[in-house]
Amino acid sequence: MSLNNVQLPPHLVADLYKNSLVETHATDVPVSADFRHLGSNHQNILIVVNDPSVAFMADDDLNFLTNILNACKLSLADVAVVNQATQTLPDYHSLIGYFESKVILLFGIEPPAFGLPIQFPSFQIQKFEGQTYLAVPTLSNLAGDKALKGKLWNCLKTIFFIA
Repeated sequence: MSLNNVQLPPHLVADLYKNSLVETHATDVPVSADFRHLGSNHQNILIVVNDPSVAFMADDDLNFLTNILNACKLSLADVAVVNQATQTLPDYHSLIGYFESKVILLFGIEPPAFGLPIQFPSFQIQKFEGQTYLAVPTLSNLAGDKALKGKLWNCLKTIFFIA
């Protein structure tokens, strides 16, 4: 056996080069942010609002949102509510990754303002990168308009498979 053909077992090679070899396990970019939110996110549903006047949302909006969730057989425990206006959100990938979101509801936020590289109209259910998105007017605008509430309800029935 010549010195050019020496074969070392993998564990010995790893021991010899432990500080200079590439790591064998995948590492994600750590999420350093701890996003302030309402809800427990049991169903991985992210609700994003944009209201700079309150920490999360006005009481009337919260009551209306709770009624919407109840109609969908959900509660605040099933969702995470984030107010985009009151905290710095690095990008939509970080936020969605942090909450492991499957469904993202944008109330009063246009998709590009959320950071999405696509634009789609209000009340259009949009699949993108494995998630389901829905952008609609603000909760206060929806609460006062029966036609808009009907459009929202039709979308939510489709998203949450409600008969």
